[in-house]
Amino acid sequence: MNNLIFRKGLVFGLIIIIIGINMIPLTEGMRKEKNYYNTEINGIYYLRDDDPMDWEDVGSLLMGQSIENETTRCGMFINFHFAQSGIFNAEKSIKNIYYHLWQKSFEQHIEYEIGYSTSSEHAAGFNESIWIDMDNYITDVNDFRLIQAYQTTDPEIAIFNGDEIYNFTIKLFGPNPNILCSPRQQSFVILNLEDNETLLKLDRDNDKVSDFEELYIYFTNPFDKDTDGDGYSDYNEVNNGADPNDYQDNFEGNFPPYPPTITGPQEGKIGIKYDYKFKTTDPEENYVYYYIVWGDDQNEQWIGHYSSGEEVIISHIWKKNGQYTIMAKARDYNGAESDWAELNVNIPRTRIFNNPFLKNLLEKMPIIKKVLSIIS
Repeated sequence: MNNLIFRKGLVFGLIIIIIGINMIPLTEGMRKEKNYYNTEINGIYYLRDDDPMDWEDVGSLLMGQSIENETTRCGMFINFHFAQSGIFNAEKSIKNIYYHLWQKSFEQHIEYEIGYSTSSEHAAGFNESIWIDMDNYITDVNDFRLIQAYQTTDPEIAIFNGDEIYNFTIKLFGPNPNILCSPRQQSFVILNLEDNETLLKLDRDNDKVSDFEELYIYFTNPFDKDTDGDGYSDYNEVNNGADPNDYQDNFEGNFPPYPPTITGPQEGKIGIKYDYKFKTTDPEENYVYYYIVWGDDQNEQWIGHYSSGEEVIISHIWKKNGQYTIMAKARDYNGAESDWAELNVNIPRTRIFNNPFLKNLLEKMPIIKKVLSIIS
């Protein structure tokens, strides 16, 4: 009887030890996990291979872009806690997910199930999912196909309460998922994307292409003005018939002019006309135009045209004292714009005792001189 009790106790003890050993990686992972949390859900997340918990074949959803080629061998990407337990308790939900994925292409026909899960752990199943067909790809670069998909979610299912549910995982299930995220082929998701009317008004990367056009017409990144990283903006590529997702398309498009130089007086007086010189060159030697902001609510809007390299003299009069910043940019004949250039100008207050006669007189009346120096 005693031997039986001893054997049962030994078995029970071994089970406890085994469970404890298996819990060490998870406990260590949860410890690391506390260093990664977001209190906001909406926005773009890049599918990266650098999992912060060091779990093999598990990627991560990170706000920052990749700086090197990262190809995952799996299809699971975790973002740790939009609402870390005990830190963020407001209830939030996901209404939709926009997918922009570079997946390795195969000769045979393949479909993938893609979706998400929310939990306090890292469950293997989906909360909700959709199917994508690899034959319906946007473009093909270096054996990777660009896939675009949009998933409407149930806000009552895709929910975070900061207590029991705070992890979020994007998952891609199918044969040999290989997701690429690199500086030139960026895989990302956007959570809670705005409605189409709002997207038509947005241009978050300031490339003169609306967010709606970027996402649904050209399939580019609305947060990056040069999606494929080839040195040409998405705007220049789409307006010259090039593929803004293919950095190998050998695009020889229109370069913008260089930022103009601004030379002229940096200190002056009210009511005096001052000449300022503006000069830029255009890589294709196109005619250029200038947009000048004087800093006092007066502007010169796209004056020109002028030859590339031609020095242009424009005069200006300041009517009030103050610190001003002259800003100018150039635009070529094809509409490509340079960055802004700046020149600071100081128009100080006019001191009435600069007159020699008054100066000598005020030397004899220091109190009045001091008062005038304060109010002038």
